[in-house]
Amino acid sequence: MPDPDRVFLLPGESTFARKRTEVSTLLGSCVAVCLYDPETKSGGMNHFVLPTCNNTNLSAGKYGDSSTYALIRVASAAGARPSDLLASIYGGGHVIGHLNSARTAGIGDVGAKNIALARGIMKSEGIKVIHEDVGQDVGRRIIMDTFTNERSCRSFETSEESKARAKTQARLGSRKIRTLIIDDSATVRRLIRTGIEASKDIEVVGEASDPFEARKLILDLDPDVLCLDIIMPRMDGLSFLKKIMQYKPVPTIIVSTIAKKGSEMRIKVLEAGAVDVVDKEDLDLYRRKEAVAETLLPLLRKAALSTIGKVS
Repeated sequence: MPDPDRVFLLPGESTFARKRTEVSTLLGSCVAVCLYDPETKSGGMNHFVLPTCNNTNLSAGKYGDSSTYALIRVASAAGARPSDLLASIYGGGHVIGHLNSARTAGIGDVGAKNIALARGIMKSEGIKVIHEDVGQDVGRRIIMDTFTNERSCRSFETSEESKARAKTQARLGSRKIRTLIIDDSATVRRLIRTGIEASKDIEVVGEASDPFEARKLILDLDPDVLCLDIIMPRMDGLSFLKKIMQYKPVPTIIVSTIAKKGSEMRIKVLEAGAVDVVDKEDLDLYRRKEAVAETLLPLLRKAALSTIGKVS
């Protein structure tokens, strides 16, 4: 049997494969539904954050109802009949950090509601549930072979770092990622803002033309992530990054022309605590509107979910 392709699902993502694929994901209070068609030996998985919209503004894949029905439709398009599908349900753990955010979103115990949503859809669609590993105070790593329907579920207690990450993921599960842009060029700020605000899950909460303006906005706005230039008046971005990482760490993506791959400056900003670096020339802001979505947005999402500490 050939080695499988491998797919790792982030929250809000799903896949259904007719070719043998190893699909994996990590779950806290989120739920994954695995569907398998024994006739076509094809299968797939989703990973959803909340059961329904409930006045939140996330991408459709993060809601259990839209995500799970979409997975069933894709399975049907691949030749499966819902009555032939076999389902397994995982996740919905009472992971520290998720309950408070769920209350903020107004939905109570999000893990339990995610589980109930998945069970309800399987019942309404006539899909047989052959296995569940849900609830409890644990996280889970799920791996599914879409050709054989072999599945593994490894439970793990959350470390302090995992707990911090869970709190962050839960907080962001009910709202957009809040970004502060720090760049001395108004044109660059405008182009980056336009690219960011075209997304469904990230917003710009403020702009600063130098670190002194940024310092006040960080305290006032409490952004989830910074988009930071290096060459600026009054204080350079590297010096500012060192200060905020010492006193009030905020996940930061450097966007600069002087932190190219292999450069000494790139090494310095990463050592100072930056999550990642983007070369402005790669963004090509003046000619390619889609460059922000392709290059910068994935890094902002990565940064927002990062667990960082003070750098002395």
